[in-house]
Amino acid sequence: MSKFTRDSAIDLDLPLSFQIAQLHSALNAQAKAIIARHGNLNIAQWRIIRLVAWDIANTTTTVRKAAGIDKSQFSKTLSVLEREGFVEILPYEDDKRQHLIVLTTKGVEAHDRLGPELDARHQYLLASLNDDQREMIHEAIKALSEAAETTDFSNV
Repeated sequence: MSKFTRDSAIDLDLPLSFQIAQLHSALNAQAKAIIARHGNLNIAQWRIIRLVAWDIANTTTTVRKAAGIDKSQFSKTLSVLEREGFVEILPYEDDKRQHLIVLTTKGVEAHDRLGPELDARHQYLLASLNDDQREMIHEAIKALSEAAETTDFSNV
């Protein structure tokens, strides 16, 4: 049986996928605490606003994939953002299956309010790693992402 210590939120004796899930939960809890101080957005809503504000993605599929949100949750989340006036959903002429997501004034204000604190959080997280660790973690994430595409391990 694994020994869980309170020195870390992550049980390093568990398999890697469990450790990553625990880290994901810890980071989400941290983000939720920050976001909650600035209103009633949830993490999925914030991620959509952030991606559109940064102009990383602005069509429904590209935003959904970049945010890592499954299709059914994304549709519900986007509907709430639209209903609450954070975004407008417009037709996308280049692909009729897509829609364009545009921030409203309320969406821009939410981003302007939350962005600086979450930017500081991002810098804090990066500062917890030295240069070699930052490079290593980016390479590790890339390798694990590629490995995650495999689902048949009978010939591995």
